[in-house]
Amino acid sequence: MINENRELYRPVARRGSVLYFVIADLALIDPMYQYSLEFFGRLFNRRLEKSQKSPDLDTRIGILQDDVTSSFYTNICRGLFEKDKLLYSFLNTASILRRSGAISASEWAFYLRGSTTDFSSFKNEASEHGITDALWAKLLGLEEAHFAFKGIAKSWADPADITNWKRLFVADDPAKLQWPAQFEDSLTAF
Repeated sequence: MINENRELYRPVARRGSVLYFVIADLALIDPMYQYSLEFFGRLFNRRLEKSQKSPDLDTRIGILQDDVTSSFYTNICRGLFEKDKLLYSFLNTASILRRSGAISASEWAFYLRGSTTDFSSFKNEASEHGITDALWAKLLGLEEAHFAFKGIAKSWADPADITNWKRLFVADDPAKLQWPAQFEDSLTAF
């Protein structure tokens, strides 16, 4: 019975694992960022004890995940240089999304390395719209990296779509703008 109940809390343990490895990797950014497993364990257990309680298991798990995540963020940010806080936020978010499957392995690999294919021999079909050869190659790389980007290069070459793309390209907050119809539902926030 104890094992069955413990398994129900596995999502909280997974979140803790993700957060721990992000914190452990902070030492790669600056050697001053050294956090022990003991520190992590104490903070994690304290959050389990002090977080809001709920009789509903799903609600309780959600509360624990949110509490552990925000508590670790707050506590770790206190010890970070200001220049590294945004990077830490990104690493936390990306790691959580990768673990949940919201960011696929191919998306993450493309983000880190870009395309491995040489597109320099491909004709830039959007040059008349001011799209450089380098940007054209990156658009082709996006198509190669993930099925959701299929047809994005042709969309940039399409006079009907280019005004929409240019508006997105220079926007302060492009996530709030509408994408060309074929990409509106297929692209993720990442």
